[in-house]
Amino acid sequence: MSGLFGTLNNATKGLSVQQSALQTTSHNISNANTEGYSRQKVTMVADNPYTLGGIGQLGTGVRIASIDRIVDPYVNNQLRNENSSLEMYSQKSDVLGQLEGIFNEPSTTGLNNNLSQVFSSWTYLGSNPELATAKTMVAQNSETFTDTLHHMSNQIDSLHEGTVQDIEKNVLDFNSKVQQLDSLNKQIFNVTSQGQAPNDLLDQQDRLLSELTGIAGVEASYDKFNRVSVSVGGQSVLTEDSINKMSVASDPVGQLMVNKETIAIKSGNIKGSQEALTEIDNKKQELNELAYTFATAVNKVHSDGGEGADFFKLGTDKNYAASIQVNQEILDDVSKINAGKNITNVVGGDGTRAQAIAALQNTKLEYSADPAEMKYNEDTMKIDNQVGGSTISGAYNDSVTQMGIVKQQSDNMVDSQESLVSLLEARKDSVSGVSINEEVTNTITYQSAFQANARIISVVSEMLDTLINRTGV
Repeated sequence: MSGLFGTLNNATKGLSVQQSALQTTSHNISNANTEGYSRQKVTMVADNPYTLGGIGQLGTGVRIASIDRIVDPYVNNQLRNENSSLEMYSQKSDVLGQLEGIFNEPSTTGLNNNLSQVFSSWTYLGSNPELATAKTMVAQNSETFTDTLHHMSNQIDSLHEGTVQDIEKNVLDFNSKVQQLDSLNKQIFNVTSQGQAPNDLLDQQDRLLSELTGIAGVEASYDKFNRVSVSVGGQSVLTEDSINKMSVASDPVGQLMVNKETIAIKSGNIKGSQEALTEIDNKKQELNELAYTFATAVNKVHSDGGEGADFFKLGTDKNYAASIQVNQEILDDVSKINAGKNITNVVGGDGTRAQAIAALQNTKLEYSADPAEMKYNEDTMKIDNQVGGSTISGAYNDSVTQMGIVKQQSDNMVDSQESLVSLLEARKDSVSGVSINEEVTNTITYQSAFQANARIISVVSEMLDTLINRTGV
């Protein structure tokens, strides 16, 4: 179309295109602070020209080629992966911080201090075997020690249960987000199959995928319709036409399953909880071994190798830290504490057995589930030093130190990952973030173009009025 009507058509299309561009700019500004929003850009191209015989091609105005979502897929994928690692270390650090609080070392109320008081009371009894209060002190300090062990064991069990519950909650959240992604896939397919770009839906898809990766490191792939397929630990949880739910195995506790297959994940909040569970279980085992080794060694010396009464009683379920008790007969009558070498015919003023028990503080011992493995010398009233063993206090301090090292490593990784994630977020914002200054500049540009097109329509209108109403007979 040529002539005035062709010019009018060009200006009309120009008005429409500038309106759409201004609407997109308004959309960007409105979502400047919307989390996960990617700025959109209108791409304008010249419309197909009109061929006028004898003259050539005349332009027919402008059209919108596309409204593009400005993203860097590589940066987005890298950010998801690094944020997943950050979630893992943050969760692990948080749980280990709670575990450190349970041990509460060093402190005047911790287990190490209680243990020192127990040995000190045996030393005092060795020097004052005839003093009833010395035996009372041994019984009371030992009971305080066992009470502390019980409390720590119960707290560790509670932390273990709470961490498993966190995993279960995250699994439910994971399955819910997979369901939402499936719904989004259907909406994206409906829009994309019509040749349109579902920009805002794709933003929602990226946001959900980031949240999924934060829970459990996932792998994502896309088809030509921008539908996302998700797999975790090598097992598919979402495809174009199917969904598989994740679940938590009861044995081993905290292990994940998909399609009845056990899976192993490499990152995410759940992975942090799983690694923390391993540390929790290790500390519980070490605490049980400490309680068992200490009680067995004291019983060996106190009972003279089984001839007399045991000082401590242990349960049979191997949860020794929770079951260890001072022999109730001793608590009822502290005179039954064996302080002298002869436990059948007590010799007045003899505190050698109490001193032998006090000497266990510096005796290297090694845990063995079989009490017979702990060699007791009836003549010297000593436990023979064992190769590879350590003192009770030394073993406990090593356990606490190792826990502190693991916690510090997690804290350092959190700091490192936070810096990396911040850097990647800045890179993402530089590409996909909305710049208010840039959008205001675009607003002025589109406004000026709109006014110019409106002016052309006004001029053409005047020309048509002249042509129609002011010419002719």
